[in-house]
Amino acid sequence: MRKKRYGFIFFLIPIFLLLVVFRYYPLFSAVYHSFTTWNVISSKFVGFQNYVLLFKDNLFIASLRNIFIYILVSIIIITVMAIIGAELIFNLRSKLSAFWKYLFVVPMIVPYTVFILIWKFIYNPYLGILNGSLNLIGLSSLTQPWLGSPQTALYAVAFVGFPFFSTAQFLVILSSLQNLDRSILESAKLDGATTLKRVFKIDLPLIMDKIVLIIILTIIWNFQAFTNFYLLTFGGPGSSTLVPGLYLYQMAFENNSMGYACAIGVIMAIIALILVFITQKIEQLIIK
Repeated sequence: MRKKRYGFIFFLIPIFLLLVVFRYYPLFSAVYHSFTTWNVISSKFVGFQNYVLLFKDNLFIASLRNIFIYILVSIIIITVMAIIGAELIFNLRSKLSAFWKYLFVVPMIVPYTVFILIWKFIYNPYLGILNGSLNLIGLSSLTQPWLGSPQTALYAVAFVGFPFFSTAQFLVILSSLQNLDRSILESAKLDGATTLKRVFKIDLPLIMDKIVLIIILTIIWNFQAFTNFYLLTFGGPGSSTLVPGLYLYQMAFENNSMGYACAIGVIMAIIALILVFITQKIEQLIIK
C-alpha cells in the first residue's frame, strides 16, 4: 500500500514541476520585478516607485475606466443572453433541441483571431456589412466609423460577438437547468405556473450559484482582455479603447519598461481578486 502511495506521488512530481516553472515562478518573478526598473538585461530595485508613477499615469487611469465599462457591458449582455439561450433550448421539447444545442457550440471551433478579424470587416466604414446594411435600409445618417470614433469605439468592441451567445457561459447555464429536480418543475406546472413565471421564481433562484460563476469567469476573462483590442483598435483612437492588458504589452515590448509592466500586471491581479470577492459577497446577500 505504501509503495502504491509513493508511486502515485512520483507521477505527480512532473506536474508540480511544470506548475512551478510555468505558473508560480512567473507570478513571483512579476511581483519581485514590479519593484524594479527592469529591462530584461538588468534590473535595479526602486521600491514602490513604479506603483507611485502608475497611479499618477493618466493613460493607466483611462485604461482602468475603459475596462470597467467593458466588463460591465459584457456581464450584462453575456449573462442575459446565456440565460435566454439556455432557457430556450431547455424548454424546447423536441428532437431539434439537440440540433440547436450543437449549433450554439459550433462557434467554439472557430479560431478567436479569425472571429475578431471578421468583426473588424463588419465594422469597416466603407466596405463593412454594418454600414452597408444601414445604407440599404435608408438609415445612412446612423453610419459611423465605428472603430475610428472615440465616442463609439469602446462600445463597438464590447458589442463584438452579437448576439452574444458565449458558448462556455451558455453550456454552464444549460447544464444547470438540465440538472434541476424534475419533480419541482412538474409541481410548478401542476400549480399553474407559466413558463415565464417558473423561470423567474424557480429556475433562476435555483441556479443562482452558476450565474454568479459565469459572472466571475466573465470578470476574470474580460479584465485580461487583449486580443480583441489589439486586433481591432490597438487602444485608439487616442486612449478611448486602451485597456490594462494592452497598456501592459505596450510598456513591456514597445517601451522596454518591464518593471513598470510587471507593476501593471500585479495591480490587474489585485483588482480582479477584489471584483471576484465583491461578486461573491453580493451572491451571499442575494441568497439570504
